[in-house]
Amino acid sequence: MNWISDIISYSMQQVEINHLVDFPLILHKRTNLVYMKRELDSDILRYADLLFQHNFSGINCVIAQPALVSVVNDELDKIGLHTVGKIKLREDIINLSQQFFQVTKAINLRLILKVVANDGCAKFHTDAYALRLLCTYAGRATEWIADEYVNRNKLITGTNEDIIKDFSKVQAMQPFEVAILKGETQQTGTKGIVHRSPAIQQLGEKRLLLRLDY
Repeated sequence: MNWISDIISYSMQQVEINHLVDFPLILHKRTNLVYMKRELDSDILRYADLLFQHNFSGINCVIAQPALVSVVNDELDKIGLHTVGKIKLREDIINLSQQFFQVTKAINLRLILKVVANDGCAKFHTDAYALRLLCTYAGRATEWIADEYVNRNKLITGTNEDIIKDFSKVQAMQPFEVAILKGETQQTGTKGIVHRSPAIQQLGEKRLLLRLDY
């Protein structure tokens, strides 16, 4: 029996935590989402607005933990726009990255900080990564839904209407909320969390998104 067949009968859980040190709960076989709600930071929000106005081209790099601080500092320094919000954003990215390194025990991670102005992955799906950390600092954030409300056999070929049994059960993350999403790979051997990007393009909105991939 292959790994896909093995996971069909699993019921997965999504866990809300109060402290970043509890992120390792994502490693539990039956957990595919761990998330923590956080208060908005007005300084970071103002800095995000500056990035929106200055057509921030984004950061996309592979980092090793020993070089984490220097790489994040160097990449953010390329942007200019030196404000308190920039300092706070840098500290938060470093902190979240360090926590993610601890969870994954990875040698390298991909770090992406970008302004998003389109709907991205508008279809509900699972990731082909083992684990992914997401935090939307400004704008609408990722939407997800518990597995019991999903027709998983429609994930590849179906539309959102085919995939989702009850759209009232779709959950939307909030700005500054941070989450680790489990993907659906042979490495994880479990059902990945079903999620999608929020619809913002027709509204003319933007998002500032941090993504860490393992």
